[in-house]
Amino acid sequence: MTAAIKSSIDLLKKAQEFDREMYQATRALQEEIPQEKAHLERQLEQEKAHLKTLEDAFKALHLKQKQREGVLAEKEANIKKLNGQLGQVKTNKEYAALQQEIASLKADNSILEEEIIKIFDEVEAADEEVKKERERVKKIEKDFVTLHAALIEKEKKSKDDVVRLKTMREEILSQIPQDVRERYDQIVIKRQGMAMAKVNGENCGACQLLLRPQILNEIRLAETLVLCENCTRILYFEE
Repeated sequence: MTAAIKSSIDLLKKAQEFDREMYQATRALQEEIPQEKAHLERQLEQEKAHLKTLEDAFKALHLKQKQREGVLAEKEANIKKLNGQLGQVKTNKEYAALQQEIASLKADNSILEEEIIKIFDEVEAADEEVKKERERVKKIEKDFVTLHAALIEKEKKSKDDVVRLKTMREEILSQIPQDVRERYDQIVIKRQGMAMAKVNGENCGACQLLLRPQILNEIRLAETLVLCENCTRILYFEE
C-alpha cells in the first residue's frame, strides 16, 4: 500500500501542474478575457461619447452664430428701410423719431456684431477641438481593433490549452486508483486547481498550518492520503 500511495502522490503532483495551468486558462476564459474585452469596449464607447458631446457643442455654437447673424441681417434691413423713409417724412418730429429708432437699431447691431465675433471665435476653437478629438478617436479605434484581435487570439489559445491539459491530466489520473482520483478531483474543484500541498518544515505549504506530529508521521508512512486539517489539501514531503 505504501508504494501505491507514494506512486499516486508522484502522479498527483504531475496532475496538479496540469490542473493549475488548466485552472488559470479557464479563469482567463471565464473572467479575465471577458473583463478585458468589456473594458476595451467601455473605453471606446466613452471616447465616442466624448467626441459626440464636443460635436453637439460645436453644432449648437454654429447654430447660435447663424441665428445671431440672421437677427443682425434683419436689423440691417430695417435700418436701410428706415433710412429710405427719412426723405418722406413731413415733420421734424417724425424725422427725429425715425433717427432715434435708427440709432437704437445701430446700437443693437453693434452689440450683436461683438457677440457674433465672440461666438465666431468659440466656433473656430470648438471646430479645432472636434478635429483633434476625431483624430484621437480614430487612433483609439485602430488600437481597439489590434487589442481586441489579441484578446481573441488569447481566448483561442486558452481554449486550446484547456483541451490539451485535460488530455494530459486524464492520461496521468488513469494510472491512479479510482478512490484516490475521486478524492483528488473533489479537492481540485474545491481548491481551484491546487489539491496538493508540500510540507515546509512542520507546516502546510499552502495554508501554513502547523501540522501535528502524528500528521507528519502519517505523511512519512505513506499508507494513506493525508489531508491538511485546515485547507484539506493532500500533504506530501518533497524528496
